[in-house]
Amino acid sequence: MKDLLRGIRLSLELLLGRRLSLFAGVDAVVIAAALLAVLLGSEGDPNDLYLSVFLIPSLLLGLPALSGLVAVERRAGCLDLALSAPSAERYFLRRVGAVLAVTVAQGWAVLLLGWLYEGFSFPLFAPLLQVVVVSAFLGAVALFWAVRLKTAAGVWLASVLTLLVMGRWFFTSPIPERYAFGALVPGGEGSLPWLRSLAVLSFGAVLFFLYARRRLRRPELMIS
Repeated sequence: MKDLLRGIRLSLELLLGRRLSLFAGVDAVVIAAALLAVLLGSEGDPNDLYLSVFLIPSLLLGLPALSGLVAVERRAGCLDLALSAPSAERYFLRRVGAVLAVTVAQGWAVLLLGWLYEGFSFPLFAPLLQVVVVSAFLGAVALFWAVRLKTAAGVWLASVLTLLVMGRWFFTSPIPERYAFGALVPGGEGSLPWLRSLAVLSFGAVLFFLYARRRLRRPELMIS
């Protein structure tokens, strides 16, 4: 576990550089505000907790970090060296995993706390699964564009446009407005839109990842 945490920290330091402290500070403020809202009972809708703790930080902090996946190597002039390594694919996937591990862990921790504090007021399984699938989709989209575009700004812009195109599913609430549910699993017809969006995002994540991996296995296309 210690080595895993150290690897995540090193990956984040490489991607964000001097901005890591700034990003960590902003993220801490977001978490503190969400926790305070839960403790004071001002978070009337569990979807607001999902939005403020996971989705907004993922877009404002996670996506900029993911945008530099390949650009940081290109700026350093060592992209050809990174791509020539036998484990080049895993090298870039570890960077994606480091960012997504933080977003998923943060989302899970605060959603679980809110669920316990609110007396199981919403089905926990739906938002937890949504956090994983949305994170995977975000990482796959960023990787897809990172292996095709030369600048982090270009990757960020292309990723944002992709998310807007997929916004009908990407921004779907994990908790229906009207539902019958237990403590863990949503039920009833109200959960069908969420299940459809989950299927679309899962398929999209796999598709974007496969095309990105295909590009990583042809390094001459990325260096040119």
